[in-house]
Amino acid sequence: QAEARGVNYDARERTRAMVTVGMQTLEKKPRKKRRDKDKPKRAMSAYLVFLNKHRDATQKKNPSWSVTDVTKELAAKWKTVTQSERDECQRVSDEDKARYYREMQNYVPLPDEKEEPPLRFDKDGNRKRRKKDKNAPRKNRSSYIIWAQEYRDKTFRPKANTPDAVSFRDQAAQLGAAWKACTPQQRKKYDDMAEKEAQAYAIKRDAYKAEQKAIALAAREAKRQRLLDEKRAWEATKIAAAQLKEDKKKEKSAQLSPGKARPFGGPSSKAVPKKVVHKEADNVTMAKMRSAVLAVAPSDNAWRAVQDVYGSAPDKVMEAFRNFVDNRKMTNFVPDHRAFMNAVLGYDMAATFMR
Repeated sequence: QAEARGVNYDARERTRAMVTVGMQTLEKKPRKKRRDKDKPKRAMSAYLVFLNKHRDATQKKNPSWSVTDVTKELAAKWKTVTQSERDECQRVSDEDKARYYREMQNYVPLPDEKEEPPLRFDKDGNRKRRKKDKNAPRKNRSSYIIWAQEYRDKTFRPKANTPDAVSFRDQAAQLGAAWKACTPQQRKKYDDMAEKEAQAYAIKRDAYKAEQKAIALAAREAKRQRLLDEKRAWEATKIAAAQLKEDKKKEKSAQLSPGKARPFGGPSSKAVPKKVVHKEADNVTMAKMRSAVLAVAPSDNAWRAVQDVYGSAPDKVMEAFRNFVDNRKMTNFVPDHRAFMNAVLGYDMAATFMR
């Protein structure tokens, strides 16, 4: 028994190794995507139009040429083709391109297919069975299974739950020996029953497959229609938004034209840049500005020079003040009084006042 267990163990190990090697080396190829028959055919370029026009004639002149040879010959002719023929091919290509764009407006691609479930293996490396479809028709029985059920009911069933009960292992051994001892005449009855069940199963299986295919096609068509409706709704929304934008633009131009019409020859409102007007500095701001000037220039002459610049160009002084003295946009700002003086008075003039 120990040797028998050892043999079984080795066989199981070999099976596990074979499955493992198969998992590593024999990788399953990705399944190709279905070809959508309803997808519009792509537009042809002018070169492809030229190839289709002259391919048959070139093939007849040279019957021994392959497709590659014909294509090479036509590619060489395309380089030296006349401009009139090239324009004609381009015209046909443009028409085909317009047809393609027109058909693509009402096209929705196929819904993504469900990926096949990956193969599952148990801890011993044995492949697990996939879950069965409970709604699928039951598969037909073989002649041996029909005979075994009948033999078991006659021989083993009456002995169940009695001291003379036969174990399942012994039943399998007796069934195998008894089936081998059956003659072809004895088996013919069960072969005919199995054939009838196979025919009935084939009819039910084909009907079930047709029903499932019809359900899948209906679901696919419903999804396609839903996506098409969403696409059309989105395009309608885009058109409506563009129209609303155009209407607002026309309304705005209509409001400006009668009341704010510029005189003939006058400057355009778009050409004149908007002038940034700063508010007049208050006393607190002027006090801060004077303190900044006196911090680097000991005399009042520097402050008077800054006041003179402020009188002629207040925007310049206020911008320099906000950038170098009172910058509230920067969190860790450090005032730079010298930079303020240089920005207002210039480097040369500011150097005469600063220490």
